[in-house]
Amino acid sequence: MYYFAYGSNMSHKQMQKRCPNSKFIRAATLNGYKFVYDGYSQKWQGAVANIIESIRCVVWGGLFKVTESDIEKLDRCEGFPKKYQRKELPVYGKDRNVYKAFVYLRTGEKSGIPSKAYKDTVLEGAGDCGLDAKYIEEFLNITSTY
Repeated sequence: MYYFAYGSNMSHKQMQKRCPNSKFIRAATLNGYKFVYDGYSQKWQGAVANIIESIRCVVWGGLFKVTESDIEKLDRCEGFPKKYQRKELPVYGKDRNVYKAFVYLRTGEKSGIPSKAYKDTVLEGAGDCGLDAKYIEEFLNITSTY
């Protein structure tokens, strides 16, 4: 099964801790959604990653192959089904193939600023996954609310 990570789970170090059987496949995009930092996480002490529907937008992230046991661990980490929902969506790999991948998302909340630790983990993951520098600067490396 494929999992599309767009927030802190793009970090290969974090994914190996959470899901030791997971394997990074490649950078991928999800059309019709926009990346946001919103809500508030007690654990991270700030806003965290989410995606919200937005017709003309694209979210970049990492595509991972995961096992059933990885999914169970991710469900616990993401607070499924109370905090985040899981949805299967088509994502597009840099190899131009379409993959059916599941993604975690929730109803959008008030935008906010992520903690330095959280944002650093997201940025580390963006580098691990080879995301586009312009996308990273525009969406992931924010310093104020939008």
